[in-house]
Amino acid sequence: MNFDNKNNSVLITGGTQGLGFEIANQLIENGCSEIIIAGRNKKKGIIAEKKLLKKNVEVKYIMTDLRNAQECHNLIVESLKYFPKLNSLVNSAAVTSRGTIDNTSTELWEEHMNINLRAPFLLMQGLIKKLKKNKEPGSIVNIASTSSYVGQSFLTAYSTSKGGLLTLSKNTALALRKDKIRVNVVAPGWMNTPGEDEIQKKYHGASDDWVKKAEKTLPMGELVNPKKLAPLVCYLLSFSSGIITGSIINYDQQIIGAVPE
Repeated sequence: MNFDNKNNSVLITGGTQGLGFEIANQLIENGCSEIIIAGRNKKKGIIAEKKLLKKNVEVKYIMTDLRNAQECHNLIVESLKYFPKLNSLVNSAAVTSRGTIDNTSTELWEEHMNINLRAPFLLMQGLIKKLKKNKEPGSIVNIASTSSYVGQSFLTAYSTSKGGLLTLSKNTALALRKDKIRVNVVAPGWMNTPGEDEIQKKYHGASDDWVKKAEKTLPMGELVNPKKLAPLVCYLLSFSSGIITGSIINYDQQIIGAVPE
């Protein structure tokens, strides 16, 4: 699947593993030669950077803790130092720790809001200022979740933060149409990632074969596969996707709003 990403210079948060890493891989396969991957685990970042480096491709890992507003500002500044032509952003990083309305602490709530909502806001704002100043087109894809609409009862903070990301994305898309800066959202369902593996084992006591067991319960027999999802994000980032902006694409086999039959 080929899209025109050769003129894209892209910053990907959460780019050291899972969906973010697969998006970076797909971008490279579709001609992108400048990629920043950001994450707070230095070891994972260095490994991912080495895996992505290929001939005629520049990849830079920047260690960033998105819980910290100043580090979000610094990430944009540092990214522009490496790649002055930076014109695209993927907000893929997220925290999915559990908590209901009864037991979500103030600290947990703030962590979700800071990483899942404030960080995308600050990073979009930083890139947009540069693009508008130089009158350059750009493309942003925010990774939300089907939990943005309601979510399970143990995802109070997560669902709320992702719901906020939907509104932020649409509002921003509306504001930037005349600047030719596009903002779109992909909202995946239950996804098979290293992060989800940790969550399932930490909070739900899952065994090593939890993916196999989970997939047996699903209509199409599989969890969301990051390798299959990544091309959609690359398409939305690319000039091949034309004037698409303000869209929310639910990437899942569950139909939002459907009533059990």
